[in-house]
Amino acid sequence: FAVDPPERVALVLGAEGDGLSTHALAAADTVVTIPMLHGVDSLNVASASAVALYALRP
Repeated sequence: FAVDPPERVALVLGAEGDGLSTHALAAADTVVTIPMLHGVDSLNVASASAVALYALRP
């Protein structure tokens, strides 16, 4: 997938499994998730950041 990122972006990544707190999610202007295949609970933060940064590239 691809997105048109705003001029300024703060990428906040959560812990593997639990993700971000409800407080952090409530403070965000936009929340995106990475779809998981059946049987995959989560990605580690390095893999998740690679996916997110790739999607945000110009």
